[in-house]
Amino acid sequence: MKWKHIMIVFKKEVKDIVRDRKTLFSSIIVPIFLMPILFLLVGRGTAKMSEEMTTNITVALTADSYSPAAQNFLKESLETQGEDITIVDPVDDPWEAINSKKAKLVVSLDRDFEDKLKALEPFTLKIYYDNSLSRSGGAVGALRSAITKLNGTIAEQRLEALGINPEILTPVVVETENVARSGDGNMMLMMLLPMIIAMLVAVGGIPAATDLVAGEKERMTFEPLLTTRPGRMSILIGKYLTIILFSFASVISTLIGMLLAFIINPSSITMGLGQIGGFTMDRGSVILCLIVTLLLGMTFSGLQLAISTYARSFKEGQTYLSMLMFVVMIPAYATMMIMPNDIQMYMYLIPVLNTVSAFKLVLGGMTNYTGLILAVATSLVYVVLSLLIAASMFKNEKYLFRS
Repeated sequence: MKWKHIMIVFKKEVKDIVRDRKTLFSSIIVPIFLMPILFLLVGRGTAKMSEEMTTNITVALTADSYSPAAQNFLKESLETQGEDITIVDPVDDPWEAINSKKAKLVVSLDRDFEDKLKALEPFTLKIYYDNSLSRSGGAVGALRSAITKLNGTIAEQRLEALGINPEILTPVVVETENVARSGDGNMMLMMLLPMIIAMLVAVGGIPAATDLVAGEKERMTFEPLLTTRPGRMSILIGKYLTIILFSFASVISTLIGMLLAFIINPSSITMGLGQIGGFTMDRGSVILCLIVTLLLGMTFSGLQLAISTYARSFKEGQTYLSMLMFVVMIPAYATMMIMPNDIQMYMYLIPVLNTVSAFKLVLGGMTNYTGLILAVATSLVYVVLSLLIAASMFKNEKYLFRS
């Protein structure tokens, strides 16, 4: 195995893939334009859904519980307690009213609610909603909050009428303070960015890997390549470096797309949950995180090369390598909601999980050198194992010349 021969093979494979416009377009060009569109659409949809659930909440009385007194009570009480609550005309059918957008919520009152209110007795206010509609199901919380405020206001008025200080109802005053080092926007970024990077690093080289061995077998250019001066291991490493290159090229193009989305509309990245704030990153943690990410790409590049070598044709290679995507997606999505403080030590020992954990740690402004060093050490073992598997495939003519 000679470095000169490795570089010759590497340059040859890179040129071949660059000439393949389909692979280049799907791996590099598409993410740059797709990510801004995706994040802008999702961010806009999330913001719109949130607005529908919390603003302009229209409430209607049922026709059988309607009376001028009931209508006035709702207007004078609920509209003053919730700024976004509006009382509209009564309706006959709650389901039809909600689904035709006449009202987001429908309520009914006891017929004798006035008598119970004067007698200091509780009365029932029943809320009708459609949980299959976000604008209705999401508005229930806002109406409940307004009713809770109304109960508190009425209770205070009654106590004051009896000459009792209303403060006796609140023996404990609760104060909260958020001591997190990142805002809501950063929290959303911690959920999405590590998952996206880990998945792309692990599967970004699949188009290149499929073509480099399985594709060459199908085009009958692989056997002539083996007759050239570079040895099998030089060819293996040259193809291996090409897969690594395109794995990280797909990551970079996707991150460029996300950056464009952020420049166009900053709230698109945070899904409308706040703006991205500042980060306090430890330099050592960042370096170890990048090393873990690089080693993850190297591990999966070796596996992709081995699978491509095992495949008889380009189509068979695509089938096998597509299964690898599910292997990556399961742990990536499973850890999406985990925050830096929730990371367990075993997660630094498992591929994909270790990269997700490392990025969450860095984005959360935290340090855990023990976990990161364990991640680097175990990742090196995985790289060696993946290369040994690929090398065993290249040395075994049973797999090398399958057709």
